[in-house]
Amino acid sequence: MTKPGLWREMMRNKAYNLSHYSFACKEKILVDTNVWIYLFPPPGNPRNDFATSYSWAFLAMIRAEAIPVIDPSIISEYLNRYCRIEWEVHFRKIYPKFKTFRKSPDFLSVAHAASTFASNILAKSSMHDLHTGKTQLLQAIQSFKTGQLDFNDTLLVDLCKQLDMKLLTNDSDFQTGGIDILTANPKLLKLCTEQ
Repeated sequence: MTKPGLWREMMRNKAYNLSHYSFACKEKILVDTNVWIYLFPPPGNPRNDFATSYSWAFLAMIRAEAIPVIDPSIISEYLNRYCRIEWEVHFRKIYPKFKTFRKSPDFLSVAHAASTFASNILAKSSMHDLHTGKTQLLQAIQSFKTGQLDFNDTLLVDLCKQLDMKLLTNDSDFQTGGIDILTANPKLLKLCTEQ
């Protein structure tokens, strides 16, 4: 027998194609880390069609006076991913281990750039005021065991449910959870519509 909370998490997300989506005034949109990486990319991350799509979408969101929302876990993931991309592209041969790179003088300029972008992200977003409690953490741990979503993604799905927000993401893993997804990723659109 499936637990009620787990059944809801296994519900397919409803995905909206970002190129056809009209943002509404005061609509809350939780912007995922991967989208921020497209909007504020590290130099080692080449610009692509997704970056263009999400840039236009973010501009449309601001013009419509929708509200981009941020969570501390997203900022944490952004900073980590930004620095790892730079390490993988520019410094891995010099510092085979990421932790060695973090202790090097070369890390300082990368960390400075990542921190500047993270500050810009905070300036362009609203912080939600929902506290993640022990119950949500235990549910995230249970969901993690199913393999459907990683731990942080489970918390983001729960956050979207509790605050009635849509999630703007390019991550194909967000197929289940019973929330509304905005994406330019054709794979995610297809996966969310398949039965």
